[in-house]
Amino acid sequence: MNFTKYAKYLGAATLVIGFATGCQSTGTSSNMDTSSATTANEKAVQYIITDAKSALEAAKKDGYAWRDTGKFIKKAEKALAAGDTAEATILATKALQQSELAKKQSIEQDKAVKERFNQS
Repeated sequence: MNFTKYAKYLGAATLVIGFATGCQSTGTSSNMDTSSATTANEKAVQYIITDAKSALEAAKKDGYAWRDTGKFIKKAEKALAAGDTAEATILATKALQQSELAKKQSIEQDKAVKERFNQS
């Protein structure tokens, strides 16, 4: 999987959170409706969660899913439902990274087994 795709999601979510928080903390208003900013941010986080779930399923299929990845996804979903998009983004990204690392681990282990036993 390509990590740059998820970095874009994370970057967009961070920008939206920073913009919305910045306007709220300074007391200035902007032309952008904060509800639409929240909706866009929630969608970005939901994309990351969906990708993390897909990557976790692939890791499970290979037999290399990590122990806490599913827990991070569930916590991210709960944080998103509670409106804490920043925490949801962190947790979903962590779950996605773990799933990608699990996939890499499975590839490396398969390669090591083949080398060890001279299998092709």
